[in-house]
Amino acid sequence: MNKHLLALYALIVVSIIGLTFFVQYYPVSFFDLDITREIQEIKMGHLTRVMELISIFGNSAGMPISVIFAALMFYFTYHRRESCFVFAVLIADLLNLLIKILVHRPRPTLADAKILLIFTQSSFPSGHVVHYVVFFGFLLAVMIVKKQIPAFFRVLIGAFSGFLILTISFSRIYLGAHWATDVLGGYLFGFIYLAILLTFYLRDHNKHHGRDPIMKV
Repeated sequence: MNKHLLALYALIVVSIIGLTFFVQYYPVSFFDLDITREIQEIKMGHLTRVMELISIFGNSAGMPISVIFAALMFYFTYHRRESCFVFAVLIADLLNLLIKILVHRPRPTLADAKILLIFTQSSFPSGHVVHYVVFFGFLLAVMIVKKQIPAFFRVLIGAFSGFLILTISFSRIYLGAHWATDVLGGYLFGFIYLAILLTFYLRDHNKHHGRDPIMKV
């Protein structure tokens, strides 16, 4: 492995550990309060509805449905390896749930933020962000490397995935579901897991490059 890449991974791991200690000692920090207030002060037409729609793929129903749907689409279009790798996303979701239980950070309350969605699980790290980074990050990577997939679908799915990865952070804070540090922790943990997933996927992809049949639609 490239030593610079390894150093980056090590830095991310150290950042996750440091951030975990920070949120345990400062469950409600001025940093989080300021960012939440700035984002929640944004006033636009149907912004609340848009933020809810952005988060839908990480909800209790949307999360498994989206994973199963993607896996079936890959399977029936003769991309069987991708179909199997998609299910690995669920491992990240389970690990994230374990971290939530261990850290047990309270979510934002009405005393500190506008709460537009109510959740009972712990706050750190954001499960939505972890899921979006790993699931949509993997879809984005597949759209980049699988030249057999028609360009229209590659651009459409890739752009949609990138959009959701970027906007899910604003959605979770705007809806009062998470603090900014929850979101940051979700990105850090999600990218580490995605990097591991893509390491195995791309290694196998290089072995089988050019052997998959053209996607049938």
